[in-house]
Amino acid sequence: MSVTADKSSLCTTGSAARDRFPSLAALIDYLDSIRARAELSTLERLLRSATITRDELQSVCVFGTQAYRRNLISKSPWYELLALTWRSGHCTPIHDHTGSSCAFRVIEGTGTEIRFAATESGLVCPTGTARMEPGYVCAAEDSDIHQVANMQAPGQDLITLHIYSVPIKKMKTYAYACSTGPERDEEPTC
Repeated sequence: MSVTADKSSLCTTGSAARDRFPSLAALIDYLDSIRARAELSTLERLLRSATITRDELQSVCVFGTQAYRRNLISKSPWYELLALTWRSGHCTPIHDHTGSSCAFRVIEGTGTEIRFAATESGLVCPTGTARMEPGYVCAAEDSDIHQVANMQAPGQDLITLHIYSVPIKKMKTYAYACSTGPERDEEPTC
């Protein structure tokens, strides 16, 4: 499943984004001040104190038809601030955040986070799930492996506010299982 990104609502500077989203002013001020990868604990704290609603994010809440959609709010070389929009059934690949701090908050809807651990086989094994209600904050970095999904009934949307510091250019993805079934002996021909 492909991921779409919205460039039409681009706010490339913090001042434009602060004017457009005043509830995110403290968060954007911090993000615009960093000149290196952000501390995960700081991102988590700032997201917990954010009071943004779907109504305030409406101008960037564009939904994809085939996959979740990444809608840019603000960015610099050191961060991306995005509103991710998810229809029922949309999910990320299983991935990690090597080289980046990632934190997000659920704005509307209920999501599911599935956590994984790498195995010696090269595949990953699930280690737990979390039901993500509005206000839930997730913070992950480097070797933290997870998948995020909207498993709600059709017609129920999920909106999340994400920060990546530094922006993820390409995330490492993993396979949970890859075999297609057992091999069988061929039937004798005589």
